[in-house]
Amino acid sequence: SPFQDDCSRGACYPPSDDLLLGRARQLQASSTCGLTGSEVFCTPYQQQRAMKCCPCDSRNPNSQLAHTVQDVLSTSRPDRWWQSRKESPVTLQVDLNNLFQLDNLMLMFKGPRPSALVIERTLDNGRTWQPALYLATDCEQAFPGVPTRTPLTLDQTYCYTLPPTGTNPYQDHTIEFSPLRQYAYVQAPNSQKIEVSGLTGLRVRLTELGDVPRLPGRALSKFYALKEMRVIGSCMCHGHANRCLPEEYNSPLSTNCDCQHNTAGVNCERCADLYNDLPWRPAEEGNTHTC
Repeated sequence: SPFQDDCSRGACYPPSDDLLLGRARQLQASSTCGLTGSEVFCTPYQQQRAMKCCPCDSRNPNSQLAHTVQDVLSTSRPDRWWQSRKESPVTLQVDLNNLFQLDNLMLMFKGPRPSALVIERTLDNGRTWQPALYLATDCEQAFPGVPTRTPLTLDQTYCYTLPPTGTNPYQDHTIEFSPLRQYAYVQAPNSQKIEVSGLTGLRVRLTELGDVPRLPGRALSKFYALKEMRVIGSCMCHGHANRCLPEEYNSPLSTNCDCQHNTAGVNCERCADLYNDLPWRPAEEGNTHTC
């Protein structure tokens, strides 16, 4: 992580981790193949000259034929993946139930890669959602009116044009989203960019199925499939803590910041009692803004 952990000199940040680990139950998909019975999917093989058809049956999530959303965790076996039904749009959602800062979202799609998707975040546990990044092979067609230039202010979002999938749309494709990289051209200190990376939940809306090749006399299946998903981040402490502590009585995952700089609260979001001469502020590079 590019963030410093020395709280005495200015903003400090906890180490990052994959926020999905230990939160498999808080990850959901709006569509999963084979939950009510076997479904058959046809994909090309032999350099796309032939077609093979395989069943998906997720009634028993541990079977070889199951493709449930838990299969995208980095701890699942490498030959496992999540697969949707033959429908669109489809949503993947992770509820964190607390404020975190996002460093990087990694999505490794098993082909065909989606032609359009939106990464969204919530700050109020899913009551409202804001787009963080649009991605499409054709931004103007998929998301008319959304700018395609990299943002120059922290309140802008944009549509990133996905590179062509090449001759074989069925190979794995990795998509990454980093709020800090997205705002690389914004004239603002990193501490301000971290403030806009906050979220209590993350949603990936897959809005357009990827193109599949045409085989003479055969119909290939259109679906979404994801091999791996990582949500790299840490608890949001507004630059006032370099580590997170598990809450004593709650689940070990609901973390509290170990607040410095005379701040207090789950996320160091206020001044500690008796330290209210100055208004609370997030810490910045070279300035702790100690209460």
